[in-house]
Amino acid sequence: MKREYAPELIEQAHKATIFHEKDILASSVCTCFYCGYQFDPHKEEDLEWLDETNPKGRTLVCPMCGIDCIVGDASGFPITDDAFIHACTEAWFGGYSRISEGMPIGKITIIPIEVE
Repeated sequence: MKREYAPELIEQAHKATIFHEKDILASSVCTCFYCGYQFDPHKEEDLEWLDETNPKGRTLVCPMCGIDCIVGDASGFPITDDAFIHACTEAWFGGYSRISEGMPIGKITIIPIEVE
């Protein structure tokens, strides 16, 4: 049976994807709502953070796909529930995500671009 989640809960989860350094560091598992990658932020190497100087805290980027839509389990959201993950990706990306398209989780390669 597929669970339904209220739009308000999905919106609250979306807000938890930014300035969430404290929640991420208090979490034992995090989930990316773009590619579906789940990881332990204490065991994952080379985490990339955005908003380095923001007084609200830093924002974690997914170590697999590079998108900034990570939520940790310390946030209180059911981030390991497939129905919740799917509801979030549909709401945030409108059907244009690796999860929505049924694509496997895959590591992206960043290609540096120099601009003069």
